[in-house]
Amino acid sequence: MDTRSRPQLIDDRDGLEGGIAVRPHPSFGPGSLRSRKRLLAGGALACLVLAALYLGLRPATYTATSQLLVYIRQILTGPDQAILPGRADLPMVQNQIELLRSGNVLAKVVEALDLAEDPEFAGEARLPAGGSASRAALGALGARLAVRQIGTSHVIAVSFRASDPAKAARIVNTVVRIYLQELARASDAASSRAPTLREIYQSLGPSAQVIAAAEPPVRKDGPPPALILAAAALFGLAAAAGLALLLDALDDTIRSRNQMEYVLGLECLGVVPRVPESGDGAGDAAARRLLAAKHPALRRALALIRERSAGGLRTVGLTSALPGEGATTLAIGLAQAAAATGWRVLLVDAVPDDPALSRRVASLVQEPPAPGAPPGAGALDGLVAVRPGLDVLPLAERLGGTDRLAPRGLLEAVLGAAGAAYDLVIVDMPPLAAGPQLRAAAGALDGILLVVRWGATRSELVRQAFRSAGPARERFAGTVLNMADEAAMKRYGYELPADPTAAAAA
Repeated sequence: MDTRSRPQLIDDRDGLEGGIAVRPHPSFGPGSLRSRKRLLAGGALACLVLAALYLGLRPATYTATSQLLVYIRQILTGPDQAILPGRADLPMVQNQIELLRSGNVLAKVVEALDLAEDPEFAGEARLPAGGSASRAALGALGARLAVRQIGTSHVIAVSFRASDPAKAARIVNTVVRIYLQELARASDAASSRAPTLREIYQSLGPSAQVIAAAEPPVRKDGPPPALILAAAALFGLAAAAGLALLLDALDDTIRSRNQMEYVLGLECLGVVPRVPESGDGAGDAAARRLLAAKHPALRRALALIRERSAGGLRTVGLTSALPGEGATTLAIGLAQAAAATGWRVLLVDAVPDDPALSRRVASLVQEPPAPGAPPGAGALDGLVAVRPGLDVLPLAERLGGTDRLAPRGLLEAVLGAAGAAYDLVIVDMPPLAAGPQLRAAAGALDGILLVVRWGATRSELVRQAFRSAGPARERFAGTVLNMADEAAMKRYGYELPADPTAAAAA
C-alpha cells in the first residue's frame, strides 16, 4: 500500500492532529499481481479443473436444421392467366411458424417415428404423474424443437437437438414433411367442391418449399472443448487477479515510507529490511550489521539528534505500537552507531515485562527484586560497561518485571544523573499499547522515535496507538519502518533501503 503523496512534516499539536486524521489510500496494481502469482495460478487451475469436469460430464447433443421458404401463390391476371409465387407478409410467416409448432404436427411426428418407445423421449423417469409415454414424448419433442424466422426474410429455420446426429436430422425432416402435408390438406379443405374451381384454388394461398433439407451434423453442440478450457483458464485468472487487487485494496498495513509519513505526519527516517532470527543474540547481531553497513536509517536518526541537540535533544526513547516490532534492536543499533562516532552513550533498558535489551547486549540475567524491595540507592545503580563509549543500565530489573509502573521520578533521576557523564541517553521503552508506562516516562525524554513493523501493523492501529499517547505525541521526532520484505517492496515498486546488506530483527 502506498499513498503516493508526501505531506509536510508537522511540528505543532494542532497540525499534527490534522495530519493523522486522514485515512491513507491503498495502492494496488501490477504489484498486487506480481506478489500473488500462486493465487493467480491457483485460480486458473481451479477453473480448468471445473471446466474439464463439465466437459466430461455434460451429455453430447447434436442439432440438425432444415430451411423452408414460405410464400403466397396468387393468380396473375391478363390475357394469359397464370399462378405465380407472390410476396409473403410477416403475419403469414408467423402463422406458418405456429403451424410447424402445432400439437397436431408434433403428435403425428411422434406417431410416425414411434418416439413414445424411445427412452430419450419417453423414458420411465420422464413420465409425469398419471401421464402416458406418448404425452411425455410429445412434451420432449416440443421442448427441443426450435422454429424461427431468419431475419426479416421469408425463410424459416427448423432445428432439433438430439443425442444422435442421424436421429436429429430424421426428426427435423419428418416435422417438415408432415407440416407440408398439413399445409396441403388445409388448402384442400378451403377449396370449393366444384371440380373446375377446386383445380384453380388448390394452387393458391400459403405455400412452402424446402430449400435445405436437414443433414446429420458432424459436430457436437456448444463451443469446442479447447475454447471452453481456454475461456475457463482466462476467467479463473481474471477472478484471481480481481481477488488479488481486492486483498491489497483492503490491506491497511504500512508498507512504505510515504504511507508511514502520511499516517502520522512524522518524518520516516528509513526502511530497515529483515533477516531471519538466529537466537537470543539475533538483535545484537542485527544491530551490529546495521552499524557495519552504516545504514541510512541510523545515519538519519543520528543526524536528527545532532541537529536538535542544541535545543536539548540529549535523551531519546524508542518505542513501537505493539510488542515485537524491533524497537529494542534499533535502540541497540543506534547506541552502537553513536558510540562509534565518539559519543559517550548510555543505553537504558526500561521495558519491565521484557528486558530483552539487557540479555542481548550485556548478557545480564533478569533477577527481579523481592516484592516490596526498594530500588537501588543510586540512580545509576547496576550500570554495566559493555564497550568503550557504551554503557547499559538494566533499569527493568528494579521494576520487578510484569507491567509494573516505574516509581515516580525514577527515570528523571537516572537521566539527571547521566546528563553530566553521557552525550546521549537512549531508552528502550514499552510499546504504545502499554499506555500509562509510556505516558509516565515520556515527560522525562527530549524526543521519541516510533518503530513500526513493515506489512504487519495496520495504519489505523498505529494511528489509534499514537493518539493514545496523549500529550506525549509532542515528543515524537520521527519513525522507522522495520523488518521490510525487500522482494515484496521491489514487486510493488516501493522505495528500497539504500544498502541491501543492512538488516534488523525484532
